[in-house]
Amino acid sequence: MAKTIHMRTPQQEKEARLVAGMYDKDRKIQSELYAYCSDYFWANCQGMFFADDDTAMEIFQNTFVTFWEKIEQRKIYVSEGRVMGKDDEPLRSSILTYFIGIAKNKYKEWVKKNPSNVDIEASKQQYADMLYDSEENKMLDIIADIISRMSERCSQILTKFYVEGKNLDTILMEIPTIESKNSLKTKKYKCTELLRESARDIYKRYLNS
Repeated sequence: MAKTIHMRTPQQEKEARLVAGMYDKDRKIQSELYAYCSDYFWANCQGMFFADDDTAMEIFQNTFVTFWEKIEQRKIYVSEGRVMGKDDEPLRSSILTYFIGIAKNKYKEWVKKNPSNVDIEASKQQYADMLYDSEENKMLDIIADIISRMSERCSQILTKFYVEGKNLDTILMEIPTIESKNSLKTKKYKCTELLRESARDIYKRYLNS
C-alpha cells in the first residue's frame, strides 16, 4: 500500500523546526521560539485575561517554562517533519494555540490566588471599553484634551496607539529612543493609567454639571 503523503504548510514546517530545535537545545532557535510565542501572546492576551502587564508577563513566563518542559518531556515532539502531541498523533492546532491553552490554565491558577485583583482588572477593562467608545463624542473630546496636556513622551505614545491606531512594533520603530518593546509596553501602561484616572474624574464632573 502506498504511503500517504501529508503536505505541510509553511507555518507547520516552521513550528516543527522550532520544536525540534528547542528539544536539541539550540540557543538561536530557543530565542526564536520565545519571540514567536511572545508576539502571539501579547497580541491576544488583553482580550483573554483581566490582568495588568506585570501579571500578564508572569503568566507568559510561567507558560513558556511549562511549554519548554513539555517539549523536553517529549509530550510535544517532531516526527517526520510534523509536530506530534497527545497519543502520538499530529498536533491538530498550531503550537501557538497549544501555548495559549497552557496560558489560560496559568491564568486560572492566578485567579484562584488573586480573586480581588481580578475584580479590579475586570472593572478597568469595562471602563476602558467605555472610555474609548467611538460613539461617545464628549469622552473622546476629553481624552484628546488630556493627551495634549500630558508629558511629551506619553502624548506621543498614546496618540500613536489610540488615535493613529499603530501597533507597538510600529511605534517602537518611530520612537527609537525607547530601548525595547517591553519598555514601550511599560510606558504605555503607565501613561494609559494616568489618562484613565484624569478622564474619569473630568467625565464625572461633566455629568454632574
